[in-house]
Amino acid sequence: MKQDIRDLFKSEDESGTKQLPNNHREEFLAKLKENKQNKSSIYIWLRLVAVLVIALTVSFFIFKSEGPQTETSPLLAQVEAVEAEYLKNIETEWQNFKQLATDEVLVKRYDQKLKDLDADYQEISEAFKNDTNNILVVESLIQNLQTRLQLLKDIQEHIKILNKKTAPDETTI
Repeated sequence: MKQDIRDLFKSEDESGTKQLPNNHREEFLAKLKENKQNKSSIYIWLRLVAVLVIALTVSFFIFKSEGPQTETSPLLAQVEAVEAEYLKNIETEWQNFKQLATDEVLVKRYDQKLKDLDADYQEISEAFKNDTNNILVVESLIQNLQTRLQLLKDIQEHIKILNKKTAPDETTI
């Protein structure tokens, strides 16, 4: 059983070459075309899927960036919280002042100052909402709040003065 491979090839060479069937070339070309068509249809489907994935990804990012922004910046949230608390305190003190004040000129003067500061604050607040990174706008907000705070201190001082005037003299008791 042991044979040398070289001997086998020599015997094949002597016997001649094998003949291919007559329609071998046509069958080969038909199989080649069929395989090429299968591959091209697969590539078409892959391209369509890739285009669809890219289109969905791009549209997602476009709609996400253009959609309504529900998240607020932490700075904006803090400013709004401080503003709400501060305005509530101003309103409370203002109502107390109006109840105790008997001088209408003084009430009108502080009322006008508060209205002017409020109008300015609304303009600055809109500018802040449009550009939360602008330091000048933030400083303007702070300055307006400080001015309101000073006005509130002035009102409280007047309330103390009015309370002293309306309270009976404790030394006579």
